[in-house]
Amino acid sequence: MAEKTGSLRDISLAVLASLIIILFAIALVNTMTISIPPQEQHRWLSWEFLTSTYNWAVKKTWAASPEVVTSVLWDYRGLDTVYETSVFFLAIIGGLMLVRNYHPGKKYSEKGMSLIARTITKITVVSVPVVAASVALHGHLTPGGGFQGGSIFAVASLLAIVALGSGFLLNRGWSKSRLLGFRTLGLIIIASVALTLPVIGLLDGVKAYVIQNQYKPWAPVSFGYTANIPFLGIILYSGTLVFLNLAEFLAVSAGLSLAFLIISLPREELKKSGGIE
Repeated sequence: MAEKTGSLRDISLAVLASLIIILFAIALVNTMTISIPPQEQHRWLSWEFLTSTYNWAVKKTWAASPEVVTSVLWDYRGLDTVYETSVFFLAIIGGLMLVRNYHPGKKYSEKGMSLIARTITKITVVSVPVVAASVALHGHLTPGGGFQGGSIFAVASLLAIVALGSGFLLNRGWSKSRLLGFRTLGLIIIASVALTLPVIGLLDGVKAYVIQNQYKPWAPVSFGYTANIPFLGIILYSGTLVFLNLAEFLAVSAGLSLAFLIISLPREELKKSGGIE
């Protein structure tokens, strides 16, 4: 009886909260509190971005990519993005230090959820990485990028852990050292792309910048902006952005997957590694 009364109370509170939210939203809309007046012209900042990301007429300031957000993240404020990636890497390393003595055994249990859930998950963990790779590799053309693609990929890892058991990945070679290796490889690619042009500029005696994408009149070295693939015609290349998205995809997907795997380890395994008491 008490359980039934508690359930009715919870349902009533949920319905009441929903009504309050709906009425509040209607009031805000009717009073024009949250309305956005239409803009007759672009603001100067948006106009600057729109005319410099993919402007064939004025190439001296362009990013060679029609995707404005990616251009902002990797081109206009690329160093800030590199710092954020480094912070994320250090956070993963800091978490792994808590289980630094952990050495995986030969076999882990693959006991997960029901047969139906396991079957659906096995299909999902194949399709999700395909979507993740598409988001990452097309991030210079359409909304997306390396971080978004890596986050989507990590969802497949989490689904596999929950539905198929942590042993499903661990028994198939998803070890701590291997995932950390992919994570490190992503950072090495980012560092290499960032420093390639300054090194070339130094050797040639011309000016170049860290994470420089396209040439500037005062910095004449650059990555290319188109690639001519035989039988396919000319496709957009976007200079450094393709490589940086790929590297970020490796770093984020491996880093998040590794964090999920460590969290899913049995308590006794973490005790042996010295991670918990």
